[in-house]
Amino acid sequence: MVAFHFAAGRGQYGWSSEHSDDVLLLNLGRTFRTGPEPEYVAVWYSREAGLERIGEWERIFASGEADHLEETFRLAARIDTAGSYEPLLEPIEGRDGLYYGEYLDFAPGVGRDEVAAFFSQRRDAHRSVTLNLLCDRIGGLGPDPRCLAVWTVSGWDELDDVVRDLDGVDMPVRLVHGALYRDLGSETL
Repeated sequence: MVAFHFAAGRGQYGWSSEHSDDVLLLNLGRTFRTGPEPEYVAVWYSREAGLERIGEWERIFASGEADHLEETFRLAARIDTAGSYEPLLEPIEGRDGLYYGEYLDFAPGVGRDEVAAFFSQRRDAHRSVTLNLLCDRIGGLGPDPRCLAVWTVSGWDELDDVVRDLDGVDMPVRLVHGALYRDLGSETL
């Protein structure tokens, strides 16, 4: 596990430091195995780019420019699933926290603006926690469910209300599952 944390951390944080257009918002490991896979989640944000950034990444990797990061990463890690998403609210970088991830589907006929408004109200109702991320998949470019929200808490006891918020709710979103995370390397296995 030490090799994985070293390789994945070096690759993720190394890329972030060398490519300032790509911000590593979250680099998480599922803790206490609470919630389904994925066990690890890295969220990147390229504020000024769209899907064309994938072409730029391909060029960088094909040129060998990123070999020093990629080769280390490949020694101990792999990427099983990836997706392309757009933020519905302005994302906030998370570091040194405890995290609750919500994997969500939109109710039929509901649009992104309605989901963003709903989460703005939730965020305002829970001032002791931080909504780091609310994003929606671009088309079909990612796994189901289509939407992800991540909250930071300073203690697990702060989660009780947030976790129960969506019990019985099916409009404008439906909670598919939740998971608990810590920063990569701090998770309890």
